[in-house]
Amino acid sequence: MTMMPRWLALAIAAVVVASAAGLAIAVSLPRGDQGTTNVHPDAAALTAYTDALRAPTSDGGRIVEQEMKPTISDFSQGQLDAASFAADARGWQLALRQVKDRIDRIVVPPAIAAAGPLFDAAMDAYIAAAKLFEQAAAAPQSQRQAAVGKGIDQARAADRQYDQAALVVQRALAAAGLQPDSNLPDPTPVASPS
Repeated sequence: MTMMPRWLALAIAAVVVASAAGLAIAVSLPRGDQGTTNVHPDAAALTAYTDALRAPTSDGGRIVEQEMKPTISDFSQGQLDAASFAADARGWQLALRQVKDRIDRIVVPPAIAAAGPLFDAAMDAYIAAAKLFEQAAAAPQSQRQAAVGKGIDQARAADRQYDQAALVVQRALAAAGLQPDSNLPDPTPVASPS
């Protein structure tokens, strides 16, 4: 058996090491030129979160838009008596607490940790608005419109807090390369044409 000169063995070893290093680098590089894209590490968690958020926020929106708003209008116009309005307001409080509990059970991804407390504050504000509406029903006739106005102001504050929570989620979706969630408000300003 003949022995290989030492310099040749070292040269072959260097070529093998360089080839292995090159292969490792090539495997780890993104392959944008081959039509594939890198998936943002938070994309799956964000998608799971928005999917889980869809049902409770839809229920909350239904309560506010389809129950509270028309009923408040009916009460303000004298088309609904105080006892019925108070009963409706108590029902809204219960239903909104249930929505809040469902939202609170959803695991918030680290990328949007701020969204959890913002949604929580928004739901507390909607519940507070419903309490104010119940109190308005018990107010003397001469003070009812002012009391209803306080409830409406509280509900508008809840809307703003909800929009802030939605903005956190929408921005994270955009940063992850995902489409906005059409079930959440998209309060990002739209550029006006110049």
